[in-house]
Amino acid sequence: MSFGIIALLAAGLGAGWLLLRLARGGGEATRNITLMKLVVWFGLAAALFAAKLWPLAFMVLVAVGGVMAIETWRGKHIDDEADGRLAPPSGKSMTHAEALSVLGISAGATVGDVKAAHKKLIAQIHPDKGGTDYLAAKINEARDLLLTGIE
Repeated sequence: MSFGIIALLAAGLGAGWLLLRLARGGGEATRNITLMKLVVWFGLAAALFAAKLWPLAFMVLVAVGGVMAIETWRGKHIDDEADGRLAPPSGKSMTHAEALSVLGISAGATVGDVKAAHKKLIAQIHPDKGGTDYLAAKINEARDLLLTGIE
């Protein structure tokens, strides 16, 4: 028996097991979807192995690994945001000293100093540049607090 046939049989057994699991209602939905994706991708790779298209089968397997890693990372990041670990704390107001520290300026800063420090930081930490919403919110809060205190 060739490796491709064995892989096809394993993919078929995996699909059957997953269908039984889904029919019984076992497991959480997101995990079942992940398992379903893996069975489908593995089945595709097994079919390619059986057809003796080894390079294409290996490319499929490498792509699956990358896609699943990205989906896992995104799922964790979304879960962290939902849990509030990445969101700004509610109900706590920033003090004047904290605002100065966040922007990295001294107590005698002018309006121009505050705006320049804010512009420099937000350019580096903006969510579009790879920063987080939490950090951008803190920088904006510091700017707003200091500008209302100076003006």
